[in-house]
Amino acid sequence: MFGNKLALPGALLLALFLSGLPHSALARDLSTLQTALRIAQDEVKAAEAERDTDAQRVTATEKEMERLRKQLEAERKKAAQSEKRYLEGKRRYDKAQAAFDQAWKR
Repeated sequence: MFGNKLALPGALLLALFLSGLPHSALARDLSTLQTALRIAQDEVKAAEAERDTDAQRVTATEKEMERLRKQLEAERKKAAQSEKRYLEGKRRYDKAQAAFDQAWKR
């Protein structure tokens, strides 16, 4: 994962060594480069963890949305059935009420 990131500091170190800088400057630059590398690695690890967490949340949300979509579909079907049952019952009630009203008028 970090293999290609190590090549750049290595190339910089070689360039510094070949440039003829004093050893104290080279050591200071090595320390700076090492610190920069460590910071970059920490940033990559943190970003990777955040990416993985966010991807898991997206997956969980997608699953929850699918579950809710199916639940909504089932509830709509049940609502349609209960509406049909209500209309049939209302029709029978109206018919029975009309028959009762007719019988009362006689």
